[in-house]
Amino acid sequence: MGESNNSRSKIALSIFIFLALSLAAIFYLKYFEKINYRIVFFDIGQGDAALIRFKNNEKMLVDCGPDRSIMNKLGRFLPFYDRTIDYLVVTHFHLDHYGGCIEVLERYRVKNIFINSDNNSGDPYFDKWVVRLNEERANIRIVTNSFDFEIAGAFIQVLSPNPNLPSSIISGNNHSIVFRLIYGTTTVFFSADMEEPVEKELIDFWCEKPEDEQFCHNLQSEYLKIGHHGSDTSSGKDFLAAISPKKAIISVGKNHFGHPSLRVLRRLERIGAQIFRTDQKGDIIIP
Repeated sequence: MGESNNSRSKIALSIFIFLALSLAAIFYLKYFEKINYRIVFFDIGQGDAALIRFKNNEKMLVDCGPDRSIMNKLGRFLPFYDRTIDYLVVTHFHLDHYGGCIEVLERYRVKNIFINSDNNSGDPYFDKWVVRLNEERANIRIVTNSFDFEIAGAFIQVLSPNPNLPSSIISGNNHSIVFRLIYGTTTVFFSADMEEPVEKELIDFWCEKPEDEQFCHNLQSEYLKIGHHGSDTSSGKDFLAAISPKKAIISVGKNHFGHPSLRVLRRLERIGAQIFRTDQKGDIIIP
């Protein structure tokens, strides 16, 4: 009987030591792993959400998708002990872009939040968002103009909303925060739900167009997050020519809007862009 108990104690001790060493190895690998720059466009259904991880391990979440499913995505791509989002960009206040943001604020410590100046007061979800936003005590920047900033060697060029663009077109989807991210030789254009009127104004404002120029140096990007889930109200011919993307990412799910539009898909095919759709490829990672 004594030997049996002793044997069980040794087995239990061995299991304990094995688990302790395994956990120690996990923590070591997580804390001392090489931090790589990476962008993940989440397969979040009919909505937008992307996570940018910078070289210094700071993180930027661009939109939160339509619901709390964003939490499963963050749990998959962030270590369980990491409960900090350094930057949250809410491109505009449509539920398919910020429907999961309250949940993010409740689960994560968010340091900096970028929003546009829209006020949907009276909408129950927006009112709840405002309450939770004020409780977060984050640094809040209301984007009303274009500006640039840098995170760990990555250059971020915020293009819209821009007071130099006509106020008559800056509303709803066209009031989205639009930006371009440049890291080394990689450029990524985040269009949010921007539509053709703003696309045209950005071309006029940012691009010199000599006859022999095929694209716009100030906007040209290797990757383009297609505007408004591939709606034919976005991704106009001139805009695609200016961006000249090699790869086009469409964040889309099951919907009754006809997204992505066949017209947009054909435009992308004509310029030779590879098309990656979250409803077909799942999460799309830019290494």
